[in-house]
Amino acid sequence: MIVHSFRYKIVLWSVVISSTVLLVFSWVVWLSLKHDRIAALDESLSTFGIRHATRATPKADTQRMEISLAENFGEEKSRTRFFALLTSDGHELHRSAGWPDQLKSHTFPAGDQLLDPQPNLPPPSKQDERKGGRRDRPVFTPTFHNVSTDRESFRVGVFANGQVKIVVGANLNELSRETKSLRQAFLVALPGAVFLIALGAWLLSRRALRPIISLRRDMQSISAQALDSRLEVEGAASEFSGIIDQYNAMLERLERSFHQATRFSGDASHELKTPLAIMRGTLERALAESGDDPVRQAVFSDLLEQTDRQKAVLENLLLLSRADSGQLKTSDSMVNLSEAVNMWLEDAGLLAEAKNITIHSEIEPGIEIPGDKNLLQQVAHNLFSNAVRHNVEAGEISCRLSSKDNEAIWEISNTGPLLAEDETCTIFDRFYRGKDSGSGGTGLGLSLVKEIISAHGGTVTASVEGGKNVFLVKFPKITTS
Repeated sequence: MIVHSFRYKIVLWSVVISSTVLLVFSWVVWLSLKHDRIAALDESLSTFGIRHATRATPKADTQRMEISLAENFGEEKSRTRFFALLTSDGHELHRSAGWPDQLKSHTFPAGDQLLDPQPNLPPPSKQDERKGGRRDRPVFTPTFHNVSTDRESFRVGVFANGQVKIVVGANLNELSRETKSLRQAFLVALPGAVFLIALGAWLLSRRALRPIISLRRDMQSISAQALDSRLEVEGAASEFSGIIDQYNAMLERLERSFHQATRFSGDASHELKTPLAIMRGTLERALAESGDDPVRQAVFSDLLEQTDRQKAVLENLLLLSRADSGQLKTSDSMVNLSEAVNMWLEDAGLLAEAKNITIHSEIEPGIEIPGDKNLLQQVAHNLFSNAVRHNVEAGEISCRLSSKDNEAIWEISNTGPLLAEDETCTIFDRFYRGKDSGSGGTGLGLSLVKEIISAHGGTVTASVEGGKNVFLVKFPKITTS
């Protein structure tokens, strides 16, 4: 699932972290730019306010101040700038033409501490000297206020010199539009930036995880028949070379243990065949010499039966050992599976008669597969005997053989006690015996069926359908004549 993909998590966390960083960065930049614009505005308001606060009196030339307002801010910006002249107790002496009606000039308090240092002003002009010189007045620390109404917002500065207060303000609509445009630009650019970051994270993670993907592919190619394979360490990144070394060491241990177990199973099976053959010969001779003694005949017959059973177990173990070591070879000759199944059904009928079991068959003619007829006969014997052994009295067995999508489909079902859900997988395990294990069997038959079918490139599965146990065998590469 994609949710559990490490690459997906890398991209997700990259997007989350980068989006958070970009949002915080955008917010900080926006606040910084807004603060700088406000500071620049305050500086321009202070230039006008302090300049006139150093000289203004209740009888100041307000017409000259109006002209100075336009000179100080420029013709265009002066339309959004305004001032008012008040006495120290808040009585309004003059307000400029651009003063907003919604603002009350007397509501803005002035500072109560003198500026330190006081403003440096140019020396008095000749006109001031003719009038007796210019007398500079101490200016108090200016105060600034933000005022918002329903539609507009303003920045107001108050400059006082002890006799009068000069309230200077500016409309912030233009600044608000600029900051809003900047904010929208950030929001528009953010999705594109996040997309590029996600794409970069995906490509980077793909490149970074390439050794892991290669490692997984190499691991998938290793099977029980190829435990001698080793992963390449040369050229691997340092983060993965240690993992590869440990994995190769584990493979070496598994290979050694697997070969020892396989060799022991094969050797034990082979070595026990000779003693069993001797035992069988001795028991047959003893049975022939037992005369008419029924007790001795029964004992020797039971022993012979157990000997045959042990011989079958050893032969199965030997076949499984060959399968484990990759030595279970199949023939390339074509087997007419349709004819073979019909022949095997006749043998199965003899086994079914003892339990009064009915066999139904639907065999599509002309189906051929490449394989070993003797091994396939063993598959048929184990499947049919299993269907008879694990069946009810007067039950049924169904056998169907058909071809579809370049496969031979062989289905055998029986009406025996139904398999439990967990048994449909474990029933092919070696030495597994179901709940009705008292019916006989060694627990190797279906394991051998699976190995032989796998050696032929096929598959076998068990399921419960329509109140029956169903064994489904599929063989690839068929031809229909």
